[in-house]
Amino acid sequence: MGNANIKKKKIAVFVNGWNAENVYRYLTGLTNHAPENTIDYYVFMSHAIYSSGEVELKSMSTIFDLPDLRTFDAAIMFTPGLNFTEVINQLIVKLERSGIPVICIGMQHPGFYTIGINNYTGMRQLCDHLIEEHNVRDVFFIAGSRENEDSNNRLIALRDSMRAHSLSFNDSNIFYSNWEVSMVLYEFTARLRDGMKLPDAFICANDQLAETISYALTDCGLEPDATIVTGFDYLDEGQHFYPSIATVDQQYDAVGEKTVELLLRLFRGEDIPQEQRLECAFRPGESCGCNCRNDDILRRAVARSIPRNVMWKDIIEGRFHAMEKEIIQSVDYEDLKEKLQKLFCFTTGQEGSTFFVMMDPHIVDFSLSDMENYAQYHYSDVMDTFVAKRNGKAVTAGVIPTSQLLPDLEEYGPNHTYFFLPVFYESYVCGYIVLTDQTSWLHDRFFQQIESRFNRALVSYRRNMQLTALNTKLSMLMEKDSLTFVKNRTAYDRYIKRLESTMLSGDSEPFAVVCFDINYLKETNDAFGHEAGDEYIKKCCKLICNTFKHSPVFRIGGDEFVAIAVHDDYQHRYEFLTAMRERMAELKSDTSISPIDRISVASGMADCCEHFGDDYSAIFRRADTRMYENKREMKGGRLRPQE
Repeated sequence: MGNANIKKKKIAVFVNGWNAENVYRYLTGLTNHAPENTIDYYVFMSHAIYSSGEVELKSMSTIFDLPDLRTFDAAIMFTPGLNFTEVINQLIVKLERSGIPVICIGMQHPGFYTIGINNYTGMRQLCDHLIEEHNVRDVFFIAGSRENEDSNNRLIALRDSMRAHSLSFNDSNIFYSNWEVSMVLYEFTARLRDGMKLPDAFICANDQLAETISYALTDCGLEPDATIVTGFDYLDEGQHFYPSIATVDQQYDAVGEKTVELLLRLFRGEDIPQEQRLECAFRPGESCGCNCRNDDILRRAVARSIPRNVMWKDIIEGRFHAMEKEIIQSVDYEDLKEKLQKLFCFTTGQEGSTFFVMMDPHIVDFSLSDMENYAQYHYSDVMDTFVAKRNGKAVTAGVIPTSQLLPDLEEYGPNHTYFFLPVFYESYVCGYIVLTDQTSWLHDRFFQQIESRFNRALVSYRRNMQLTALNTKLSMLMEKDSLTFVKNRTAYDRYIKRLESTMLSGDSEPFAVVCFDINYLKETNDAFGHEAGDEYIKKCCKLICNTFKHSPVFRIGGDEFVAIAVHDDYQHRYEFLTAMRERMAELKSDTSISPIDRISVASGMADCCEHFGDDYSAIFRRADTRMYENKREMKGGRLRPQE
């Protein structure tokens, strides 16, 4: 039993979640045999398959680049199911550079500790059994991928068994499926309907491929026992299947137990052999003609659990749907963050009481069309804590260094297993989801579902951001005066409507209405032309804007402007307006400048607080009246621009 006062070891584990049941068994072995209060497992999980596009594959595999391995005590690479040579090689380079002990499950690499699984022995037992007990002579092998070491070892065992029994086996009887069940179903349904001669046995590289061949047989009107079909992996569904699949058990729970034993010896500083190897075990089943397991009892138990599983999946589906809805309906970055926090932090859900969503703060720019300018297939140095709850309580953390991974680390106490899933938009890797102690989710591929649905919703969210940005831009263009670039009459009417609403509710802040009317515009146009008149308007507008720098200014007519003085401009409204008039007086008397620069603007101001109960129209009328009074006073001076 571990000591709760001793800091727990951090172990990074790299897996492919599509190999769900084997990963489940292995992690169960890891967690069940780790002493209490000693180890936290950080499981970095991709769901890459051969049908994944290149961009999707690279994006989801970037999850393996997320951890700073220098902060870990050891790492485990669970190679069964990783599949892609390039991904494995990149991960190996990262592990080699880490300087921490590395345990490799299923393959050897110099400098790494290896716990191997002898696929050959179990597969050889299966093949010998078929030949010796069931008189199999003609075999068709459904392989995985050409470069997959496990699949190739199974093929070697088959070849050796056939050769040892003086039987022939041709390469034409090999089909490389790339582990894609849909490819196998379509291909062999077509072959069988075209009159393919049934072999004595279909030997498949895993149980799912075996089940698929069985479906192809019955889809073509053949009985499930028309020929022998075997698998590999000893999956639960293969045991419950009819006929139950004859297969090979890789005993991953025992491999997990052996891994914990190795880790504890490492931490104690003991000498450990570089390689250890466990044997597989052949498990006969109905699909090879053997009835040596309690298959019917298992199937009855599964049948009884079906309604409960459906209910559970419906509950999970509802939670995922709510998540998608909140993401898709978010109008901006802060809204997205608020919605996800409300959904996950303040309601109870099946994702567990400890759950995190960490996002790159740069997604605030998701409205931009040039996302390709951002780093591709790369995590940002910092992450914003979108959702963080620990033991059912919300955690406030803000932006943290990505190397920290989680905002609320528990370095002491009970063991935990953290599952890290990638969040990405095309080639832009923008975050990760963390579920805690949810190993059972592997069975029903819930990890893959939450990852794919979050990322799918992110596509719609970005589209919303782009539309919102476009609408905002169009709205700004619609509300902007094309000559002076201040707000136009449309913007003014909308602003006043909102202002009147706040006045009625009593929530409006103090303001003053300042009306302006340009003097001598007609004379300027007549004397110098309309281009000069336009320039004159712009100069007048600039003076108004420089006077009330922090307040909205509107052009509501050809030569009419309105400013709504607010905040600091309101506090200094009289001195600002006086300074503007003094400046115009200086320009008027300066004969050294162009007539167009000797601008003249009449102005009048009215305060919202002058008369109790006034609506906006009354305030505006007072300002407008005072502006005309000022205009009459100014007309006593220059009547037309001087050449």
